[in-house]
Amino acid sequence: MRRDSPSEVTAEHRESSAEMPPLGPSPPARPRLGVPVGLQVATAGFLPGVLAGTHLAGLIFFLNPELPFAFAPVLRGVLAYGGLGGLLTLAATYPFLRRRPRLAWRFLPWAVTAALALAAVVDWGHASHYAFFLPSGINRRLIKAAMLLSVAALIAFYTALLHALARRPYGRRSRWALVLLSLLSVYVMVERREAFQPGPPASPRPTAVEDLVRPALIVVGLEGATLDAVLPLASQGRLPFLASVIEGGAYGRLASFTPNRRKALWTTLATGKYPYKHGLVAERRYPAPLLTPSGALDLLPAGMAFRCWGTFGADPVPTDARDRRVLAMWEILPRLGVGTGLVGWPASDPASEEPVFAVSERYFQDPNAPAAARPDEVAQRGRLFRLRPDEVDPLVLTPFGDRPPAAVLQSLAADQSRQSLASLLFQQYRQAEALFLVLDGLSTVTLDDLGGYSAVQFDGSQRAEDQQAARWVTAYYAQLDLSLSRLWERTPSPKLLAVVSPYGAEPPQGLRRLWWQLILGNAEGSSFEGSPDGVLLLYGEGVQAGTLLTGATLLDVMPTLVYGVGLPIARDLDGRVLTAAFDRSYLATHPLTFLPSYETLEPATEP
Repeated sequence: MRRDSPSEVTAEHRESSAEMPPLGPSPPARPRLGVPVGLQVATAGFLPGVLAGTHLAGLIFFLNPELPFAFAPVLRGVLAYGGLGGLLTLAATYPFLRRRPRLAWRFLPWAVTAALALAAVVDWGHASHYAFFLPSGINRRLIKAAMLLSVAALIAFYTALLHALARRPYGRRSRWALVLLSLLSVYVMVERREAFQPGPPASPRPTAVEDLVRPALIVVGLEGATLDAVLPLASQGRLPFLASVIEGGAYGRLASFTPNRRKALWTTLATGKYPYKHGLVAERRYPAPLLTPSGALDLLPAGMAFRCWGTFGADPVPTDARDRRVLAMWEILPRLGVGTGLVGWPASDPASEEPVFAVSERYFQDPNAPAAARPDEVAQRGRLFRLRPDEVDPLVLTPFGDRPPAAVLQSLAADQSRQSLASLLFQQYRQAEALFLVLDGLSTVTLDDLGGYSAVQFDGSQRAEDQQAARWVTAYYAQLDLSLSRLWERTPSPKLLAVVSPYGAEPPQGLRRLWWQLILGNAEGSSFEGSPDGVLLLYGEGVQAGTLLTGATLLDVMPTLVYGVGLPIARDLDGRVLTAAFDRSYLATHPLTFLPSYETLEPATEP
């Protein structure tokens, strides 16, 4: 029997001891590369948020081209939003990674992949969401940045997946590759945004226009009007004047833009240019002194409640006519020799000095606001036309039933005040040959009751709530029909009427209606979200009777109206003349003429 030597026994003992698990608790994780465990965990949780916040800062500069894209503002944005993003991801991941410190370095590549993918998705989404609100150069560069970020996210995902499937640690090359990929993604964001350079403004120059007898132009905006209500009511004899407009004029749906921004869409209708060109893209601006002392944010990142945390508590400032960078119709026509009057158009404050008279929308909210109406005598006289809800004529209220809601009464009083003041001023100031009037009371009734009207009109609903809502909608449209009829009759010929709405409303249907009923407790309302099609009705001098207009957009209204009064069209407009709306004789005697831009016209010497 062979006995093992002492050296062999010792070696065997060492091997068996190495295979046995240690007794007692396992020793704490040893730091990798000399980095303490706590710092590993903090780094793995903090860096992905920094990367995501950095790309969010870049997106803010994409959405707000007016912000100076210089080293200091960009650095401050990266530090602010990158630091905030890092703290958020650290707070979310630290409790998990603290109990599993060995997973920190394996978690980091996946987190970087998620940050890159999220940045790509956000860029793709905003390039689509704000397509009409961003300069084309900015939008294209944002799309390219999203494409490159998508590629970076795929590379990071492939790298993380290979290491996870093979269960192998990340070597030096893999770690540096992820670092380089993250830095390159930031470079892509900066390089794409820095490449945008706005074009120079046009230089003013005089333009001669042939002196002709032109029709009086009446443009009436009915906010929230929709053909889904106008056509059925007109065919039923409830709207006799609008029925004659449809039969004897041109009508059609007016394609709007998303997202629904009230001031932006009304201004697009009045200028014939995309929101990013006329500059009034939001309802309010948020000061951003953190980025630059005089900077402000017009467009905010959507879908992340950004205004609650990303503006750092800045008080918003309402936008107004001073934020508009191009001329509106009531400023263009006087420069072409046609006097104008303005009453109640959104974002028209402070009142322009170029129309013969101008009463901004703000005047009807605060008649004492400075420069809300011009000239001064108009501001003083307008106070006499302010109508309280309890002063509405009882005969007007009869079609609404015994107890119309307070919102209906307020809307009626406001619209009657505007219509009466506009009618008087248009008759008194004879040098005004074009009137621009907006009646916004219909929007309130539409939001509250169009769903009930739709249910009764199209689904035959017998619910008392739907029947009452349908009655209020019908009565309000009938009142507007009467107001339009009176305004038309008081205007001497030749004349041209345009009834417009930049967006309609969408009542809930099917499951959505059930959802509104169960959750909101009100299925009679509607929504402007999604900017449903608006309305365009043309009637009067040169308009082809019984014409259905197809393919019309907000951009087409302004050039069509300018052509309708026999004036040249600017080549830099984004819309087109709807020639199908005019009869052959008018088209033959009024050929299309053009000039380079309305922005080059010199201001009229006198209103």
